[in-house]
Parts: sequence; structure tokens; C-alpha cells
Amino acid sequence: MHRIDLLVGLGNPGSAYAKTRHNVGFCLLDHYVAGKGSSWTLDSRCDGLVTSFVFGDRKIFCLEPQTFMNLSGKSVQKFCSYYKIEPENVLVVCDDISIPFCAFKVSTIAGTAGHNGVKNVALLLGEGFVRYRVGIGDKPKYMRLDDYVLGQFSEDEWVQIPSIASTFEKNIEVLIDKGVEKGLNFIKR
Repeated sequence: MHRIDLLVGLGNPGSAYAKTRHNVGFCLLDHYVAGKGSSWTLDSRCDGLVTSFVFGDRKIFCLEPQTFMNLSGKSVQKFCSYYKIEPENVLVVCDDISIPFCAFKVSTIAGTAGHNGVKNVALLLGEGFVRYRVGIGDKPKYMRLDDYVLGQFSEDEWVQIPSIASTFEKNIEVLIDKGVEKGLNFIKR
């Protein structure tokens, strides 16, 4: 059974990437953490921004690797090793071009969907973690993949982020409260 002890947002550090599609994991986790009244602290032991909050009688950790997307696993592995968190107790939030914008998919099944950040986490942590993939829509045919994912959301897309963040917050709380397998029956689709 997957019990969530650690929420990981994937993205690239720095203001140049703040509103890019590839940073939707950071963006949603930032909204969630702010709503909990928590703030981020840089932890050099794991090369990441970390925080925590109490949910019921449990402490939930949050991590945003500062190692750049393709090396995210290094930060996640160090954090999990230090706090003795098993892979199945980790939920990773990331972007996915194969899912329509605003939609999401939660999966406990191994696989990377071609996402290099997820691939690196799987390589260094193991395959047992939960994936919360957020749709950023498919790239236009004329555009290179890296230009699309590293491009900023359009204004029309950006104004929808608070609604996506609200859905994310509700879903995460259900998954933390009920456990992932049971919680999947109750989250908003």
C-alpha cells in the first residue's frame, strides 16, 4: 500500500523557469505549501528546497530538487535515504505532454512516460513511487519538445493554474488521508 510521506515537485530552479510548462510540479507544490502556511528552506544535504506540515497526526515532507530536472533523482534519493522514506511513500508531481492541459493522471505503475526527471528518480530511488502527472498538452508539430516544455504558459493557460492547483490540493489531501489505492476512488477527475 502506498502511504504518502513525501511530496516531490519536479522542475528547474531559477526565475527564468518559473512559469514554464516543465515547472508545473514546482508550481503546484508551491501553491499547496503556501496554503499550509509553510515556507521553503534550502537543505544542502539533499540539494533541494524542503518543508513539512502536519496532516492529522502525521508529518508530511515536501521537496523541490534544485539539481535541475534531469538530475532530480539525486536530490530525492538523498532526502529519502536521510529520512528513511521508502519509494512507495513518495509522490512525484510532474508535467506530461501526453495528457491534455488541465487534466491529470495518478499512477502507481512503473514507467517514465519519456519524462527525464521521472526517469532519473526511478533510476536512483527505484520504481515504487507514485506519479501525479499534470497535463500540459501536446506540443505543436513545428516545435521542438525542449522548446515547448521550457516555454512559458500562455496567458490563457496561466490564469487556469489556480484552478488546477485547487484540484491538486484536494486530490493530494484525499491521497494522504486514505492512502493512494483507496484514495484513487475519491479524487476529482
